[in-house]
Amino acid sequence: MNERTPRAGQGVNGNVVHRLEALARDRGWLDRPAYHVGDRTYRFADVHEGAGRAAAALAARGHGAGSRVALVLPDGIELVWAFLGALRLGAVAVPVNPAMHPDELRRAVAIAVPDAVVCREVPGRPAADVITPEELLRAAGFAPCAPTAADSPAYAVFTSGTTGEPKLCFHTHGDPGVYQRAIGSVVGITPEDVTLSVSRMYFAYGLGNSVWLPLHGGGATVLSPERAAEGDALRLIADRGVTVFYGQPSFYARLLRHPDHAVLSRLRLAVVAGEVLPGVLEARLRRVLGERLLNVFGTTEIGHALVANTVGASRAGTVGRVLPPYRLRVVDGSGGRVPPRVPGALEVAGPSIAPGVALGSDPPARTGDRWYRTGDAATVDEDGFVRLHGRLDDVEIVGGQNVHPAETEDLLLRHPSVREAAVCSTRRGTGVTSLRAFVALADGASPERVRVELLAAARAALTWYKVPEDVVFVPELPRTPAGKLRRRDLRAMAEG
Repeated sequence: MNERTPRAGQGVNGNVVHRLEALARDRGWLDRPAYHVGDRTYRFADVHEGAGRAAAALAARGHGAGSRVALVLPDGIELVWAFLGALRLGAVAVPVNPAMHPDELRRAVAIAVPDAVVCREVPGRPAADVITPEELLRAAGFAPCAPTAADSPAYAVFTSGTTGEPKLCFHTHGDPGVYQRAIGSVVGITPEDVTLSVSRMYFAYGLGNSVWLPLHGGGATVLSPERAAEGDALRLIADRGVTVFYGQPSFYARLLRHPDHAVLSRLRLAVVAGEVLPGVLEARLRRVLGERLLNVFGTTEIGHALVANTVGASRAGTVGRVLPPYRLRVVDGSGGRVPPRVPGALEVAGPSIAPGVALGSDPPARTGDRWYRTGDAATVDEDGFVRLHGRLDDVEIVGGQNVHPAETEDLLLRHPSVREAAVCSTRRGTGVTSLRAFVALADGASPERVRVELLAAARAALTWYKVPEDVVFVPELPRTPAGKLRRRDLRAMAEG
């Protein structure tokens, strides 16, 4: 680093970039690798110097504390520099998925209401200062970290949009320290670790995986501008010596079908999140990874994971126990806590809940103690292990009975010829509502044979209202960029 960089301990500053920079200096990480992008490696010193240049360029164009900066960039060192540079100034950074359809991209930028947009190309003419990454990093100056309170807004991320229009969730300069205390204590990144996340940095989960956790722990991170396919991910794991890998259940399922999936056994940890992990997939992954597979749960509104299995304390079929400083409960329709193993609505409380989100039942007065209803159906074992049963709005009604799709889908996925499976209810011509299954088959499978075997297996193992009446074969299921199933699209397919 150089003389323009603020020294650790110079004044009290809650700016998260100031804290991370001081941490890297105090721990002796400045010359250690922080990011691998293609064949280039960037040190921690390079990260903070690049952020300082980006901050100086933004300041020279009139942006500073309180400004909002949309970042329409792929994962890469430029996004890291621009993101940290905005936070360094006290501005609010808003990462936006650059691969969206132009209409969706225009809408996302409009929702962000930015003062500046950092991009190579953005559709339309946003009412903001448009800056290319080259212009942002051309600055000769170096902006110091602005004095910022820990509870000041730092960045905002979009929800995944699985249940409607995506919305922005804002997080503070103090929130990343909370993530480090919670999920960071479970993952335990050290300078010897190399991280790879399938989830991209414009999602809260990916941002935590690729920025907050490794920069707090001193580890290196592999970034890929293009979203990695399963073969790419396995190659990066092997070539870069990845030790900690993050992915969604659907991506892990594709990894296991790849002929080179044995490379997963080299990982120190494989973290899975994003949606319910089917039991059959968990069993297959554990045959390769054992207790190194960590199923965790978090939300965009919280910022990262707040419930996790840990090495030495995990339970199949669960997402683990709640992590301090968060709290958790399951409630019924009137807001009363339900007994263990009784299903209900999951509510969580903690210091990083994004302001403005809809609260759950009986919110206490203090902000950090608000109960936030996540929208998930869950049960809790007597000893605190949490079981997720899908989204509350995913529940299907068949014959007057509530059906959680995950149970039926898990059974369908046990068939060796099934790659993906999902069910939803549909009203038949007779006026009767029943389940319809949508299935993506492995190459070479016989649809007629698989249909007969799936329906027979469901009738033998499930109560009648959980059994699909028919099976529709599709090339793939509709998913969000984060890999989550779009159930509203599935229901539209069933009605078509």
